[in-house]
Amino acid sequence: ADPSSAKYGHYYKRDQVIDLFAPKQATIDAVKNWLVKSGVSAQNITLSKNRGWIKFHSSVQKLQSLVKADYHVYEHLRSRSDHIGTEAYSLPADIAPLVDFVLPGTTFAEFRRKINKKGISLGPTVERFMPFTQPQQEEFMRLRNGTSACDRYITPQCIKAIYGIPEGTLNNTENSLGIFESLGDVYAQEDLDAFYERMASNIPAGTGPDLDLINGATAPIAPGFAGSESSLDFQMAIPIIYPQKTTLFQVGNQEDPFFALFDAIDGGFCDVDPQRNPGGMCDVFEPTNVISISYGGTEDEYTPRELMRQCEEFLKLGLQGISVIVASGDVGVASQSGYCLGPHHDVFVAMNPGGCPFVTAVGSTTLTPGARVGHAVQPAEIATNRFSSSGGFSNMFSTPPWQTNAVNKYLLRHNPNYFSYNSTGNIVPNNTRGIYNRGGRAYPDISALGDKGVVVVNGEMGLIGGTSMSAPIVAAIFTRINEERMLLGKGPVGLINPALYKAYDANMRDPIFSDVIVGDQRLGGPFDARNPSICGNNGFSAVKGWDPVTGLGTPKYPQMLQYFINI
Repeated sequence: ADPSSAKYGHYYKRDQVIDLFAPKQATIDAVKNWLVKSGVSAQNITLSKNRGWIKFHSSVQKLQSLVKADYHVYEHLRSRSDHIGTEAYSLPADIAPLVDFVLPGTTFAEFRRKINKKGISLGPTVERFMPFTQPQQEEFMRLRNGTSACDRYITPQCIKAIYGIPEGTLNNTENSLGIFESLGDVYAQEDLDAFYERMASNIPAGTGPDLDLINGATAPIAPGFAGSESSLDFQMAIPIIYPQKTTLFQVGNQEDPFFALFDAIDGGFCDVDPQRNPGGMCDVFEPTNVISISYGGTEDEYTPRELMRQCEEFLKLGLQGISVIVASGDVGVASQSGYCLGPHHDVFVAMNPGGCPFVTAVGSTTLTPGARVGHAVQPAEIATNRFSSSGGFSNMFSTPPWQTNAVNKYLLRHNPNYFSYNSTGNIVPNNTRGIYNRGGRAYPDISALGDKGVVVVNGEMGLIGGTSMSAPIVAAIFTRINEERMLLGKGPVGLINPALYKAYDANMRDPIFSDVIVGDQRLGGPFDARNPSICGNNGFSAVKGWDPVTGLGTPKYPQMLQYFINI
């Protein structure tokens, strides 16, 4: 992943990654022997394909005795979703160092989003779909062909004009763009076709993703029941990469859909006996070179070892040449459930998976009213101001070496006017006045347009926004870059972040980013992401260089393409 390496673009095979991360056989044997001695039948114990998980079936009573815990069904106060878990569990002193965590355990991640009866996603990771009024629709239909109204209506033409993206011509069968969806949010082909007809007439009706359906998921869905998240993702990405294909990784409703995704594309969390996990999918789909994810939660909803294991799975994908692009979130420095951390409820919340160093986290931007597109001088983007793009510093992971210089410049030249602390391991100190973790992995890494996107959902045109609009745009751009690299016989870009920050550190005469220097994170309140931040301040601000609102800036496609095909 380091552009200065002669091995840039060369990757491990899946079996090599498994061998690199697998525990020693003695560790596996010790845990199995303890289970058997504790009354678990040896025939009831299975080992995952990557040798990192031991699974067994148990009654609640037996499990409680085994791990010295009291299990209950907990209802989340905000989402009303049910979670099986316990307040605490314990393992024998000789076994505890060998085990990362037990599931079900102490994690109560609020991963679900509320879905209304039409399937429109109402969660905080995407701003609500707002159907056009009749006057809006009439105005848009007059202005849709061109870029004169990009400050009000972001279309595929606007995105391509702003970032300098030419029409696609290549279609390498080994370079499909993967898009992750879950939690009952499913696209309707009729909506895609209506979108093409009105905004991307070069794309024929019927164009849609290849379907990789995981754990009982179904897609597409009947007209009238589509989700706004899925509609948004495909309608942003497909016009940028066409005629290149997309692949849908649709996960059925799961407590944590990421685990199901890892199961399906690399067997990371599943066992070798499908009869023991009916409905589960184990290593049945090929991962794509780029995967776009617009779903997430917060770090504090997971235990440190769960965060570490999940982040390691993203690292394993990167080691195989797979780029994972994630939305940073839409609530500034607060949580999507409307709270902040610490005894005074003012400590900034870190998002997951954006806080993992091995994903590329994407913030959101918008154009100022009256901005003109398609002229010699492109309009400057600003941070979104209808909602605040999430960003800041992880409480779990420390600053990775590739972004140290960029983050240090930010802290030195634009030091936030807040007390800070320095911590890792998902620990927020109670004995400090600090409200952000100065030593954490900093995010987002990059940004893209994330508001006023025109989409079709359940037959209606309207506007939508969120970093879940930005992420598929960036994912599509890197799919195009991979396409050009593969044409030259080079490998995909894989883990992108080291190359992005090296380009920033090089202080290029013609940089690959457009800097974003206007905006902050003053929004992110309870009940609605458009309310003032529940943390009681304006969060971080966009400044010259990297910042926790928009990262390194937005892509300049021609310069970015040239940079990546030359390494």
